[in-house]
Amino acid sequence: MRPSVAVRFLVGVAVSTFGDWLTTFALAVVVFNATGSVAATAGYMLVRVGPRPLGAWLGGPLGDLTSPRVAIVGVALTQGALTAALAASLAFGRGLWAVFVLAGLSQLVGGAWQPLTGALMARLARGGARHSINLAYILLGSGMMLVSPAVGALLLPHLGPVPLVLGDAATFVVAAGLFFLVPVAGGGAARSLTIRAAAVGGFSAAFRLPIIRIVAVGAFSATVAITALQAALPALASQRFGTSADAGFCWAAVGLGGILGSLLALWRPLRTPAVIFPGLVGEIACIGAVALAGGPAVDLVLLAASTASASLAQIESGVIIQSQAPEIVGRIQGAVSTSRFLGMAGGATLALLLALTVTWQMLVVILTIGGLVLLGLSTLGPRSAAQPLAGAAQASPLANIPD
Repeated sequence: MRPSVAVRFLVGVAVSTFGDWLTTFALAVVVFNATGSVAATAGYMLVRVGPRPLGAWLGGPLGDLTSPRVAIVGVALTQGALTAALAASLAFGRGLWAVFVLAGLSQLVGGAWQPLTGALMARLARGGARHSINLAYILLGSGMMLVSPAVGALLLPHLGPVPLVLGDAATFVVAAGLFFLVPVAGGGAARSLTIRAAAVGGFSAAFRLPIIRIVAVGAFSATVAITALQAALPALASQRFGTSADAGFCWAAVGLGGILGSLLALWRPLRTPAVIFPGLVGEIACIGAVALAGGPAVDLVLLAASTASASLAQIESGVIIQSQAPEIVGRIQGAVSTSRFLGMAGGATLALLLALTVTWQMLVVILTIGGLVLLGLSTLGPRSAAQPLAGAAQASPLANIPD
């Protein structure tokens, strides 16, 4: 892998992620300030994450059958156009309608992002370079999560949401240009796919390989609790920090934790699949602890600790997924991403339905306990004879896929 190619890919990821978190933060505060309701903010989060499972499910076979690079360029340009339309709607005073419709459409398209970038990384890197690019991928994503909401917290009171959303639209265009310059061949699946193989092949392979099953179930379990907490962050910030805009600093703490976790992953003993399960446990447990804590400093430390644990698990998960047979990587990543986005949608739905009947603290604690139980049960599922890492002489997960 040439350094220039890796730089283009990683800068494209960083630019897009910066803009995405800027809009996520700005629109959550806009909705909360307009309504004063945690339920309304949860509704925004539901619209934001609800369409993503469908996008991720479709993105998996798309990454296997086509050039992931070309598909990513198309996704970025489409999201850029939708985000620009959202900014225009906000500028003309149609804010809430635009947030709930255009943001949802953008996230439907954006759901394909993770399967496509996973398939692209599998083609960009081999061997030890695969660990390095996954580490850099998580590190840059966490760095943008640290910087972007903090910038938004400083700029939003003075500029309003429109410039921030326009900035997000511009980042999609820049990212599309950078990905277009990544010289990666189309490749595609080694054989044509039936409808059934395209629809369920990734899930079949993922859930028959024990370590990837844990990754998928952990992604669902963690994001259920995390999304419920995200919906409550403006209220948490208002109660414990002073103003709802201070939620940006909570998101920044999440990003800082991701950076710390990525730096810890530089320590060679942590470059092992054995970190995945405890990393997921730590991620979920810290989210529950935030609901029980009562001070800004403790909250920020716990949020950082949660994503530090998550980063260790995500880096090794990415390496394992991308080391599978190349003709199935997109669909396996699609299955994991779909599980993650289903957790987000579930967390947002529960937050919306229960916001008027239970406190957000109780909701997050309940979802944390449920997530830990579900994660534990994933270790008891069926086992496959296939090896977790598929090399040239190892069994391909395709052997377990209905065709």
